Amino acid sequence: MSEGMEHALLGFGGGLAAELVQWFGLRFTLYREIPDWSKSWFYWVITILMALAGGGLACIYFLSGTKLTPILALNIGASAPLLLGKLVQQAPTGEPGKAS
Repeated sequence: MSEGMEHALLGFGGGLAAELVQWFGLRFTLYREIPDWSKSWFYWVITILMALAGGGLACIYFLSGTKLTPILALNIGASAPLLLGKLVQQAPTGEPGKAS
């Protein structure tokens, strides 16, 4: 397996680990009932896309010449959903081309 693919898979695993942390937070409430959103195909598609973003981000770091250790690639993958979430939250609202 190529080094770039290895980093991408580790980043993907990190993205999945970030999702696992969310489920870990719900562990005390899950015995009552699984949340409705967890049964949605849309939720799972977004979850997989965010984990793929983690793999992609680790791959971009690697391609840019950053020396990645396995733990760093995993960490980058886990941070991708957080980074993307912050970017979306800070995106300007309003009509493009107009100052708000």
